[in-house]
Amino acid sequence: MVDVKESLDKLEMYLLELEDKYIDIHTDPLENPEMYKLDIRSFCVLSHAAFEEFVENICLYTLNEIEDKFVNTQRISYSTLCLLHFYGNSKTIDNESWNDDERIYDYLLAQIRSIKSDFSKYIMNQNHGVGLKYLKRLLVPLGLYAPLDIRFSSALDNLTQSRGGYAHTSHRNIRSLSPEDVKMYVRDVYDLMVELANKSRKISYYSIH
Repeated sequence: MVDVKESLDKLEMYLLELEDKYIDIHTDPLENPEMYKLDIRSFCVLSHAAFEEFVENICLYTLNEIEDKFVNTQRISYSTLCLLHFYGNSKTIDNESWNDDERIYDYLLAQIRSIKSDFSKYIMNQNHGVGLKYLKRLLVPLGLYAPLDIRFSSALDNLTQSRGGYAHTSHRNIRSLSPEDVKMYVRDVYDLMVELANKSRKISYYSIH
């Protein structure tokens, strides 16, 4: 699987390519919006898809790291604790319910692998965006979510709402964003992705022994 830095580098290069193809060609501030409407639509939809894929890759990478560190080095992190808290099964402990032949490590490993399998399927098949509600569903269980500042939340709202309008109203007349505005929104959301990548790379793992 692609690591966090490589994934972020690819995202940056792709967004610059989209800017060059769809946005930077529109330099006249008096240009008729009809002339750039389809380019803005394409830029919004494609950049949104790239952000969605990036967030999903970060989550899948973190899930793999949680399992790998537990199996190979017997270490856990804040992300491990969050994952087990939000998706782990509760187990009643008494003389009858716990087999003395079963190690706690083996029980936890089975939990981590089961949760990873189910959560990975959700990430790949059921996530449908990078709006705030989708980010919370993906990032909170991995301990990667933090409240967004006003710049990030505003840019995310504008991009996701515009993407939704462009993606689902192709035969209707909708007001197009300006090239300058959509470029700013995408760059702000990219900065949010940089913060997410840094948070993921700084996850610390600690020995369980």
